[in-house]
Amino acid sequence: MMPLVAVAHGSRDPRSARAVAAALDTVRAENPGLDVRLAFLDLNTPSVGQVLDALAADGHRQVAVVPLLLGSAFHARVDLPALLHEAQQRHPLLEVLCSPILGDDDLLVDAARDLITATGVSVDDPSVGVAVCAVGSRRPEANRTTELVVPRILAGTAWTRAAACFATTAPSVEATLDTLTSRGARTVVLTPWILAPGLLWDRARTAAENLGHVRVAQTLTRHDAVARVITERYTETLRRGHELRVA
Repeated sequence: MMPLVAVAHGSRDPRSARAVAAALDTVRAENPGLDVRLAFLDLNTPSVGQVLDALAADGHRQVAVVPLLLGSAFHARVDLPALLHEAQQRHPLLEVLCSPILGDDDLLVDAARDLITATGVSVDDPSVGVAVCAVGSRRPEANRTTELVVPRILAGTAWTRAAACFATTAPSVEATLDTLTSRGARTVVLTPWILAPGLLWDRARTAAENLGHVRVAQTLTRHDAVARVITERYTETLRRGHELRVA
């Protein structure tokens, strides 16, 4: 069976790596015998190159890489492809297949909604306001992707007051929460469009908690949907690789 290399962003906060590792434990439990390895783009080890080097040294000739990224920013568009190309140059007999990012998969959108309701609000309560917080990017297109997730999270609920906000760029968490309150939301929930806990999410969460009337949802890795999407990306990559070889 082709090994799965899950590539996380990396963080100075050890909770982030632990949360991602826990999601991969679920992938392993649901796929007995699958060799699942965790690699990081930055700030943590092992690096992508180190993991691919180890797989080549173990004699593997094919590997499926799944980027654990929600947005198509620099790491997805430039950094990771360059690292994979370098690994292929070092190991010409190792075929590296890379899946699409986790992105705005429907399962993750549903997971965000579940995590909001886990704070104690009802999907039938029209007074609920939702602030969907992502890390943020210098690329407006990447931030627009988060904005497009917001109405999908509201689907099937009575919630009508919702907006995207960002931990590193405008609109800020504080401004967005104030706007939702001024628009009549009696209960406001800050929910992360962020995979795992870390320093930037702490900053956003603290801003919300300082307001005193805001509920805060958990990051996406607290939901089993993350493991399901990783497995789906892996399976799709295996199928694509098979189709390419048959063709």
